[in-house]
Amino acid sequence: MLCLDEATVCKPVVEKELEFYECLPGELHPFTPEYYGVIKVKVLPDGEYISLVGTAPNNYTPKLSSNFKRLRFRRSGSLEQDVGAAGMFEEDAGCNSHATATGMNPWVFRCHRDHLATLAATIEAKNTPQNFLVLENLTWKFRLPCILDLKMGTRQYDDNDSLAKRQRKMVKVVTTTSGKLGVRVGGMQVYQVTSGRFLCRNKFYGRTLSAGGFSAAVRHFLHDGTRLRVEVLPPLIRRLEALVDVLENQTSLRLYTTSLLLLYEGEPVQQPTDKLREKRESMERSSSLEDRAEDIDSDGSSSGLERSSSSGSLSAILVGKEVVTPEDRRGTAATSARKMNRRRSSSCCTEEISAEEPLTDVRIIDFAHSTHKGMSDSVVYSGPDNGFLFGLENMIAILKSIHRDYR
Repeated sequence: MLCLDEATVCKPVVEKELEFYECLPGELHPFTPEYYGVIKVKVLPDGEYISLVGTAPNNYTPKLSSNFKRLRFRRSGSLEQDVGAAGMFEEDAGCNSHATATGMNPWVFRCHRDHLATLAATIEAKNTPQNFLVLENLTWKFRLPCILDLKMGTRQYDDNDSLAKRQRKMVKVVTTTSGKLGVRVGGMQVYQVTSGRFLCRNKFYGRTLSAGGFSAAVRHFLHDGTRLRVEVLPPLIRRLEALVDVLENQTSLRLYTTSLLLLYEGEPVQQPTDKLREKRESMERSSSLEDRAEDIDSDGSSSGLERSSSSGSLSAILVGKEVVTPEDRRGTAATSARKMNRRRSSSCCTEEISAEEPLTDVRIIDFAHSTHKGMSDSVVYSGPDNGFLFGLENMIAILKSIHRDYR
């Protein structure tokens, strides 16, 4: 992918994905990247380098930032990166026992290098610009973005795929957690405060995991090297539950081969227990001052200061360790019961004071094989996408289990 600035990414146009963004159901907008339009990108020789040039869509003004990291593509095929991010990323030892620190996620760097070589050769050969979608960069508001990329659903092929491709995709499903849980790890990066670096995993790691290994990988994603970031779990769970509610009401949507991104801010923060303690002490000091004001009131009457506790809304999640089975997705009665249980588990009790929640996000990406009734596809489905929902509800169950174990 390319980018206009730190707030955007630009990916080559696939006509079906373009159509999906242009007629996206309104209920999905909060769970997808913002779509800004299409740009044409052309290749220009620039000495020993190749420049990729495009003009921003009319409805978008690029942001200028000194923190913007750039890659430079040599005509020889090699890729260079700014030294500003040097040493911030490394592949986890589980992926590569000889990992070294690099300036960007190693898998991302490899994909960029290979794709840019193909892109430059294609555009130069045809001597015509290529169209790119301009989308929101979901990480740009984060200083140290921790990202879990989840390949969702129990079906990973398109209606237009060949029989051979369908068979390859089905093998990946039945031999990975996609078949058992409806979700598998497609990649991750998690910031470690102990080293000051991101540890990275790629899609091949995700394909090796068992159901138990998947749960362990999620815990790994939530651990910063010193502690598990339990405070990010309630907002992530609430966001995922909101997505379930939306998808259960979509009667023709199919999100085949899409990914679900879970993001949270990796920058070290004050632990919630410390924040709660500080707020309680502040309230006690304030209450003490009010008591004094009443004691010195000259006429002996109340000073009129009203005492009110600041009630919070930090949800306590009550969970079990079960995961959803494909059969659980069948029947409206079961669906209604699950929705009621989700609501109860998210609001069963509250704490008097809530800590400020960290920055988190949940979004769906990659719609080149998605469809709904508003598109021009020959096949129109009915009912919700139970394969995607199967994975989504298992993901929620796993996060709730972790929250119960660590809170």
